Formats: sequence, structure tokens, C-alpha cells
Amino acid sequence: MTPDRHYLADRIHPLEPTEVRVVKKNSSKYTLIDEDLFRHGYTHPILICVSGEQYTRIMAELHEGICESHIGGQALSSKAIRARYYWPTMREDCTRYAQ
Repeated sequence: MTPDRHYLADRIHPLEPTEVRVVKKNSSKYTLIDEDLFRHGYTHPILICVSGEQYTRIMAELHEGICESHIGGQALSSKAIRARYYWPTMREDCTRYAQ
């Protein structure tokens, strides 16, 4: 998401020509509002893009939080989307965390 953020904020292109094409294509899925990155979704109008420490905390809260549902990986990623969060490696991270 970092190249997309840089492209939307400052129109900074990656150095590789193939990456430029990919970033331009993918940046249409994102929008920048007050320096925060959001992704347009099909089922939800707008999803908050998170990274690193943030999505680890979100997975922990959804999996082990107040409700303590201890759900599987796919259900955990679906629950994160319903909570309006997004990160590119969501399915793999949630599956690894649930195991």
C-alpha cells in the first residue's frame, strides 16, 4: 500500500516501468482523505487501510477480545472486513494467527 499512498499523495512513481503500470492501476482502488488511506470495496463502501502493528492488534481483539470467539482464519478475515478494516495480506495473516 505504500507505493499507492506515495502515488496518490505526491504522484511519486516507482523506478521500474512495470511497477508504474501496476501502481497506476491499483491506485484507482484507493483514496486518500486527510493523509489516511482508504480502499473502495464491493461489499462495503469504504475500508480503512491498516498496516503492521495496527492489524496485529485488530486480529487479537477480534479473535481473543471481549467476545472471545476464537474463530478460524477465514471467519476472522471476514469479521475484520465487516469491521471496515483492510490490509493486502489479510487472508494469510488471519489464517496464520488463528492457527
